[in-house]
Amino acid sequence: MAHRTADRPAPAGRPPASFPAELLPHLGVPDLDELVADQRAGRACVWGRQPIPLAAAVDLGEEKRDGIQAFPQACGQCIAQRAFDALAAHSIDCGPCHGEDWVNCPIGGGLYRLHRDARRLAKGNC
Repeated sequence: MAHRTADRPAPAGRPPASFPAELLPHLGVPDLDELVADQRAGRACVWGRQPIPLAAAVDLGEEKRDGIQAFPQACGQCIAQRAFDALAAHSIDCGPCHGEDWVNCPIGGGLYRLHRDARRLAKGNC
């Protein structure tokens, strides 16, 4: 059984990474079995596979399954793109989000804030 936590505060000096755990399925975080060791340890972006410094990593929460523990992280560029894509897909069928009224939708609002915050971190290519 998998267990993820994503709503813990980021350590001082790290990017804002506190977002509701229910957003993770919308972002398409790869399954634990698909990640290489550096991705499971949080040393490489889960999408771009490039090394990311701890100061620029967005914490995607801890995952524990079958005795394996992972700490997936993403770079700002990748998470901003994933949040934007997820918001676009979500807003098609969500009335408030379709009208850009994200404040009335916890998923749309969360994705919007995550995209906005992560975009500030997006520097260079992953």
